[in-house]
Amino acid sequence: MSIRRLLLLVPALVAAVGCQQKMADQPAPRPYEQHEMFANKQSARPLEKGVVFRGQKLGDEPLGDWLTPDGRKGPAGTKFDGAAAYDPSNTVPPVGTPTKVENFIDEFPYQMTEADLKRGQSLFTANCALCHGAAGYGNGKIVERGVLRPPSYHALPDEGVKDWSTLGGDGKPKYTGMRAGFSRGFYRWGREIALRDVPVGYLYQVITWGYGGMGAHETQLPFAADRWRVVAYVRTLQLSQNVPEAQLPADGKAALTKTGAVVSAAGGGH
Repeated sequence: MSIRRLLLLVPALVAAVGCQQKMADQPAPRPYEQHEMFANKQSARPLEKGVVFRGQKLGDEPLGDWLTPDGRKGPAGTKFDGAAAYDPSNTVPPVGTPTKVENFIDEFPYQMTEADLKRGQSLFTANCALCHGAAGYGNGKIVERGVLRPPSYHALPDEGVKDWSTLGGDGKPKYTGMRAGFSRGFYRWGREIALRDVPVGYLYQVITWGYGGMGAHETQLPFAADRWRVVAYVRTLQLSQNVPEAQLPADGKAALTKTGAVVSAAGGGH
């Protein structure tokens, strides 16, 4: 090979190496999944009994308590033995794990007013709509640019549509088998529950702690009352997309008939 060809080839090789998307393929250990990080093959260690983590609410703040008494006890199970081989069935999930709906409160800690809902709308628009979309269908502007799509707040008319958590190596959606509009957190623990049916306490927890590709929003929404207002507005969005026809006022029924909106067998409009 001539010197001239070699000089032309070197920049091409350097460019090819530099274009590899290695930074997009970073390790992302998930708690309680098998990993070489610790001797017990877990990727994270459960908190020892009595440990208080930074920012933990101690239970004396009514607005910051979203778990029921049973939920605060944590899921029952056999304590994981660090010396034993990794066994997911022998791992005790931490407090707040969505193993059952009864772990979370299903009533707001204070009465919501119109002013609270308007504040919730403003906070949702500023902090949530970019991903979740203005109406909560998971079609925000950030998603349009290739970021992880959140699940819809609504069980869609075609509830057989699958949702996905990420893209596969071939660039195609990696389906989880979970139906659109259903909770990823509960699905992870074998419960298929529509997001419009999850307790309000669970929505508050996800806003506070984050889940999956959604980061914790306790910094953006430092006041517990504001997080509850956002939850209340999410419930308002869900009701707006699924109001039973029988509960609509006369002008609403007329508008529904005029637009030809789809009405489910249960009487809800989508």
